[in-house]
Amino acid sequence: MSKILLVTTGGGESIASRLLAKSGIARGEVFKEPFPDGETYHRLVTRVANSEAVVVGSGGFANPDALMELYDVANLLADEGALGLTLVVPEDGGKSKGARFLKRVQSRLFSSVPVTPLGNRVVEVDPDCPSMPFYKSMAGKTPKTKQVAGGSAALDLFGSRGNAVVFSTRSYGYMQDQFFALAPDKLDCGAVLRDENGIAKGLGQAVEGRDVVIIGGTIDHAETFDLYLIANAAYEAGALSLTLVIPYFGYSTMERGKPDAHEAVKASYRARLISSIPRCPMGNRVVLCDLHSEGIPHYFGNGIRATHLYCIKNIIMEMVKGVHGGRICTTDAGRGKWAESLVKDINKLLTAQGLKGDALWSAAFALKDRKSGSETELLGVLGDVAGMDIDLFDDMIRRGSTAIDAAKGYRNGTAGNPETGCKKIRFVASHGILPGNALERLRTSCDHKGEALFSEVIVTDSHPNAVALAGDFLKVKPIAPLLVAHVLQSLAIGN
Repeated sequence: MSKILLVTTGGGESIASRLLAKSGIARGEVFKEPFPDGETYHRLVTRVANSEAVVVGSGGFANPDALMELYDVANLLADEGALGLTLVVPEDGGKSKGARFLKRVQSRLFSSVPVTPLGNRVVEVDPDCPSMPFYKSMAGKTPKTKQVAGGSAALDLFGSRGNAVVFSTRSYGYMQDQFFALAPDKLDCGAVLRDENGIAKGLGQAVEGRDVVIIGGTIDHAETFDLYLIANAAYEAGALSLTLVIPYFGYSTMERGKPDAHEAVKASYRARLISSIPRCPMGNRVVLCDLHSEGIPHYFGNGIRATHLYCIKNIIMEMVKGVHGGRICTTDAGRGKWAESLVKDINKLLTAQGLKGDALWSAAFALKDRKSGSETELLGVLGDVAGMDIDLFDDMIRRGSTAIDAAKGYRNGTAGNPETGCKKIRFVASHGILPGNALERLRTSCDHKGEALFSEVIVTDSHPNAVALAGDFLKVKPIAPLLVAHVLQSLAIGN
């Protein structure tokens, strides 16, 4: 049986070279491509099927990007058929209460990697030690965790558990404030205890026997681990139930891989990570918003109940009240069914008012070809938008290239005939990621006449970047009212 060694970011090359020399195994390769929004694409170059894979990487939550890359590559190797999997990380000699908590959580993290036929192991080594016993140290076993006292769970059966306690990750404090403002008599605000590096190490409130709600999007690796650590802390503190509200689920566009491309399906990896959070007595829930793919909730396991809310639909329905004969236009055909469903809902309201014919709404679609993970090409437009003001929809805004290309197609018209083109374009999206100069690109983009393409851009506040960039051109709509109503209903608080 062959052995293949790979090195991820933060992995010691000195460790790797000594392992190669001692074991005589082959060096493997994983292709890595960072995207402008901070996400990273991984593809396995070296085949590992029927081989034992060894990955030298970096552990510890102080370097979230390196730890997440190690986790993603480990998942990719397991999915690609490795017979065995060994993760080699630097030794952590921390003995404090906080350090022991982080070790337990990291162990749960690694335990969520699919088990290979020969098993998975985590080996901690001293990088400065010339002799590194390759198979001596064994970690990665599911850690023993504090069990919740049954009395707290029993109280819940009689409705005596009190208000839910709401926490948030570092970037979602604004939404935690909104939750509390909307239901101050049903929700309590919680605080997270952090170490000198800002890493979560515990909770500032007692939550034993209480429902816990944690708000945090997986907008980057640091925020993802922050959400994971807070959730683990809530479980260990004896939470009765755990609800994770994830306004933006990162890597949702990497929900499947091309056949034989050996790509990392990151959406499933994030679901595995969250599913490894131990289950509270009254269960764990995940609330997701405006996902790129409707199949993502089915990636969650361990008894998690995942719910997908269409927040942007409520916002659009409110926006189009009193408007007749409009057009919902998409940036690609993939959003076509969603647009048609939305148009049906709008027209139900209009027909109930006795309206018909030209007063009803319809949909139009842009056809595109994806050249790579970050580049697309417009092929054409289907639908009549001649002389009309339109609402252009997409599920998220990254660099804005797809929206700009589609908007030019709708403005230029069919076969480049301006007489069949639209007039004003209002761009509506669920998630405003908007890295770098993306918003400025949308603001300054022009059509063939040099006129501005977009009159305004409307997004939800699911992503902190959008909240920070809100202004006259970028309108940001809150989704907390819908989320609070759903959470209170799911917890049966106030019924």
